[in-house]
Amino acid sequence: MVYQQYDDCLTYDIDGCFFDTLAGYILAKFSFRGKSLIFILILSTLMVPTEMLIIPWYLLGNSVGWVDNYIGVLFPTFITAFGIFLMKQFMEIVPQDLLDAARIDGMGEFGIWFTIVLPQVRAAIVTLCLLTFLNSWNAYIWPLIVTMTPENYTIPVGLAFFSSETSTNSNWVQVMTGAWISVLPLILLFLIFQKHIIKGIALSGMK
Repeated sequence: MVYQQYDDCLTYDIDGCFFDTLAGYILAKFSFRGKSLIFILILSTLMVPTEMLIIPWYLLGNSVGWVDNYIGVLFPTFITAFGIFLMKQFMEIVPQDLLDAARIDGMGEFGIWFTIVLPQVRAAIVTLCLLTFLNSWNAYIWPLIVTMTPENYTIPVGLAFFSSETSTNSNWVQVMTGAWISVLPLILLFLIFQKHIIKGIALSGMK
């Protein structure tokens, strides 16, 4: 179950970063009427508490059959206001002349985004994906509501139920073992991508 949750979290969080980078590219490099208003509206959603969104999320997930599965747990992270904001800020530093030269050469917008823009902001993308993964991996309230069967519990929900069931028997060895297993993927990801994380945080401070 741990491996399945890890694999699903990583897959869907990469998908979320995909949409965030697309939206950030459009807001950073295209001019159209209402762009500033759209960006302000996106940022305003950061002020909405998660607790206010749980009921709409549940109604939406229930209507499309996403209740009690990992897609339902992770779909709120498919696209995020923070991710769009971060990608927009970083993509603004990509030289516009470079994009115009690619358009003159006949390259399409998707090709420009994929082959020119994304490599320029690789550190920011890695940082965003890891932050999104961390939020999804440690989420508790939403997975507690959207999952019904123990087989689909995420690790924080499973540990909470397990500790409450075993608290009378003081079986804390198994609880601590589960907590260590839940932390291990985060440590491995940090060790693998620490250079990108440090670079992304440093560049964020400069921005």
